[in-house]
Amino acid sequence: MVTIKIVVEGGVLPHDNIDAETFDNSEKFRESFHLLLSGIFEPSSFNLVIESGSGYKQAVKSFIATQPDGNCILLIDSDCPESDLANKLEEFSLSEYKDQVFFMVQAMETWILSQPSAIIKTYSDTFIRTGNIEGDDIFKLIPENIKNPDYWLGIVLSRYFRYKKNGTTKKKKYGKLKDGPLLLANLNMAGLIKQFNEVRRINAYLTNKPPTSSSC
Repeated sequence: MVTIKIVVEGGVLPHDNIDAETFDNSEKFRESFHLLLSGIFEPSSFNLVIESGSGYKQAVKSFIATQPDGNCILLIDSDCPESDLANKLEEFSLSEYKDQVFFMVQAMETWILSQPSAIIKTYSDTFIRTGNIEGDDIFKLIPENIKNPDYWLGIVLSRYFRYKKNGTTKKKKYGKLKDGPLLLANLNMAGLIKQFNEVRRINAYLTNKPPTSSSC
C-alpha cells in the first residue's frame, strides 16, 4: 500500500532533554492531525503518516529532505493572509514544491476559531462555561483575516471557561501543545473544506493521488 507522509508544523522532536508530559502531548498532537486528515479518504486507499515537524524551519527541512523520494507534503502556518502565500513560498525556498506545500492560513488556531462548536465540545464537560461564547465578536470575523489567532483563541478560552483550584476560580489559559490536540480532535473536516481554500487543496491532493509504489 502506498504511504503518504504529511510533515506538520508543531509538536516537538524527540530528544534526551524532553520531559514525558511534553512528549506525550506532542504524540497526541500528531495523532489528532492524523484523525482529522484521515477523514478525507478511505483508510484502505493508502497509509497516512503524520510527522510532527516542530517549528517551521525544522518542518521545512524535514520535508525537503524527503524529496524527491516519495509521496510527501508539508502543512505549515502561513502567519500571513492568503494573498501573500506566493511570497511565503519564496521566503521558505519552497516555490519548486508549491504543489506539495499547504498552509494553515493564518495558523492552526484559525481552523479552531472557525468552529466555535468544537471549542464548546472540547471544554464544556470539564470546565465551567460562562457567557455566550458563540456570540463573541471574534466569530463574526472571517477566520483567515484574524491576525495572531493563537492570541485570540487564548482570549476566548479565558473569557468563557473557568476552573476551580484550591477553592479559587481561575480562567482557562491556552497552551498550543496541551490544548491543540484536544481541539483538533473535535474539528469537523467537512467544515474546514468548506471554509478554507488550502484545506480544499489538501482534500483534492489526497483524494486524487494516484496509487504508486513510492513511499516517504
